[in-house]
Amino acid sequence: MYYSEVEEIFCLTKDRKYKYFFDRVAETEQIWGLKNKNGWVTIKDENNNIAMPIWPGFEFAKYCKENQWKEANPEGIDLFEFMEYWLQGMKRDGCRVLVFGDSEGRGISIDSEEFKKELEKKLAQ
Repeated sequence: MYYSEVEEIFCLTKDRKYKYFFDRVAETEQIWGLKNKNGWVTIKDENNNIAMPIWPGFEFAKYCKENQWKEANPEGIDLFEFMEYWLQGMKRDGCRVLVFGDSEGRGISIDSEEFKKELEKKLAQ
């Protein structure tokens, strides 16, 4: 995917980005986050909730690394591991999922349980 295509997707409306995210993740069965020397990157979303920014592909995480989190590196997470283990831990820790997140906390912030339900619904199609 070209850099310009990545930028185009980041510029989509929230609804279209949300749909793109779930379509792509269901197809690849992988989620991407950023990791630095302290662990996985988390930030505060626009409502001041702790959230983990995630993306549907390496190229999106790489774009955010290059433009916002220079000290972090993209790392893939198996979708089913994320659903089974990560989301439980995130719920326990009060951490939300930030789909297409950026360093300003913008993106689509969603509760981990709701996120899991959306994934399960998409995978059942």
